[in-house]
Amino acid sequence: MADESPTPGQRVERLRRAAGLSRERLAGLCGLSPTTVKFIERGRRSLTLQAAQRLAPHLGVRDLADLFGPAVTLSLDGRPSHPAVDEVRRALTGAWHLTVDGDPDSPDYLRGAIDSAWQTWHTSRHQRTEVGLILPGLLDATQRAARLHTGDDRRAALTHLAQAYHLAQAYLAWHGDRELCWLTVDRGMSAALDADDPLAIAQSIWYAAHVLRAVGRADEALAHLGEARALIEPRVADGGTEFPEMLADLHLCMALTRARTGDQGAWSDWDTARQVVERALPAGYVGLRTRVSRPLVDVYAVMCAVDLGDPDEAQRRAHALDPASIPSTERRGRHYVELARSADLEGAREATLHLLTRAEATSPETVRYSPAAQDMAGRLAREASAAVRAEAIDLAQRINAVPE
Repeated sequence: MADESPTPGQRVERLRRAAGLSRERLAGLCGLSPTTVKFIERGRRSLTLQAAQRLAPHLGVRDLADLFGPAVTLSLDGRPSHPAVDEVRRALTGAWHLTVDGDPDSPDYLRGAIDSAWQTWHTSRHQRTEVGLILPGLLDATQRAARLHTGDDRRAALTHLAQAYHLAQAYLAWHGDRELCWLTVDRGMSAALDADDPLAIAQSIWYAAHVLRAVGRADEALAHLGEARALIEPRVADGGTEFPEMLADLHLCMALTRARTGDQGAWSDWDTARQVVERALPAGYVGLRTRVSRPLVDVYAVMCAVDLGDPDEAQRRAHALDPASIPSTERRGRHYVELARSADLEGAREATLHLLTRAEATSPETVRYSPAAQDMAGRLAREASAAVRAEAIDLAQRINAVPE
């Protein structure tokens, strides 16, 4: 019998070794984490077209058939899309207000509407569905207010408009086309700069950094986060709680960005965020929109350990963290996904399935649209032991991750 054709992961490993590269070196060159490269090589994560495009130049590959095999078929179906994406797209691209009249909503009203929307995002089990219903109207109201108000009211309206774009980015992050997500980043930054509001500018950089990191531009993300930190730090002592909250969130974003490139310096940024929360924010403080808090700092510690490929450290960090203390249903669901990733690192498939099931029970839409959860659920449905395979297939079907 002829030898089976090598898998894409095996092809990546062979080419990497032939190029004389360690996993860590290859990961750093292409903007992926060492854990991601290891998972691809071992077949525990699919080689996506995006990852292949990043890897190819550093492996001496000019034809992607060298990675996928000559008979590969690449699916052009996008990520799972939420039903409200079309309405949000229309609000972003099809509802330009060339002529605007009438009375705009007041800045105070808009702030309340934005805060209510973020509260829904963090407390609903079906946050994408509920926020998707209100986002088009919220975008319309804040766009109109930014056009009709003048002076200080216009600057306040622009700050709220930036927040509306940030909420749209959070909604679109795991579904919808990438260009639409980039549009929210650019418009959010433009609104914040027009408002000339340091907090709004720093928040816009925070959101931009997540997208930059996702497309392999981690160095650029870190540079911009450093600029935002320099903008916020001088205002922490006298600017109210929003400034240390923002500073902590910037350091958490820097920590995660470093972790996803395999940089152990992530722990330094994480520790700075911890110190800011403990020393500069009141006990029990929870940011309304960011959910910055001591439990969230601990959530990031687990995320960093997983992305650094250290499941033992991830489990140690998670041991003392009660998921019920995480002040966001969406974040709690993502935390269970991170714990599932940690179990997956160790090949503990039953534990991975259990944690994904917990994540789905906490926040079904977080699991349904999370690329990591989708990948793990699909592999479990194919590879889990007979004792739990039926349960794994059932989960994969519920979250639309049915294997081919």
